[in-house]
Amino acid sequence: MIRYPRHLTFELTAKCNFRCPYCYCVWHEFPALGRPELDVGGWLRILDKCAADGVKDILFTGGETLLRKDLVEIVDAARTRLPDATFSLFTNASRLTASLIDSFKERRVSLATSLQGLRTYGEMTGTRRKFNRLLSVLATASEHEWPMAVSMTITKANCDEAADMFVAAALSGASRIQMGAMMAEGRGREHLDLMLTREEWERVKASIRELPDAHVPYSFCEEFICACRTQPEDFLRKWSDPHHKPCPAGRDFGVVGPNGKFRACLHTVEEIT
Repeated sequence: MIRYPRHLTFELTAKCNFRCPYCYCVWHEFPALGRPELDVGGWLRILDKCAADGVKDILFTGGETLLRKDLVEIVDAARTRLPDATFSLFTNASRLTASLIDSFKERRVSLATSLQGLRTYGEMTGTRRKFNRLLSVLATASEHEWPMAVSMTITKANCDEAADMFVAAALSGASRIQMGAMMAEGRGREHLDLMLTREEWERVKASIRELPDAHVPYSFCEEFICACRTQPEDFLRKWSDPHHKPCPAGRDFGVVGPNGKFRACLHTVEEIT
């Protein structure tokens, strides 16, 4: 049986109330990887193994984590079994409230969300929603003195407002910001017209570096395609990273999918037992 690495991502559900065109979750390509979803008992068994294997940190993600009505029960079970571990939770924040922020603060679960556009927010989330509520939630987390990081996926649709997105998140209280170009994975393979070129991505990064210092730490993710997967030749020509370093997926970190099966990486499809 596989021994879990120290750092794990739990994909608690494949369900989501957004339909982001760039979503890299692998079950959009391979639906069997997202089902059947484990019940609480299944996740408790996974957590028992985490404790036995010495897991040090867990990221709870989805899908949309807050669609699970038993989320807090799972988090509490994780904290009981791994009292000294670091926990974080990723959510699109559509259902995140002040009381939930306080609940996660009490349980020492740091938060992360995504801002995928301003004028393009509805298009980039596949909804009719506006960005305003997400910025309000960020401000609430900041007021409650609990960190909430922000990720941004940059596409041809929202690249012209990337700098404005960064400023909006920083002013609203983001604890840190990670920005990356859309990847040709998951649902993104159905929307390759939204992919940036490497040159366009460099221009986006330059626009962020030229901003006045917002005193918010930030980083860039350079992956356009996953090096852990066998990629089509045209993908490699267009989007391979010339500075790619060997990936520690499966050794330093790994993923437990909605069905409880272990995968080496968020983007790989092989399940390891």
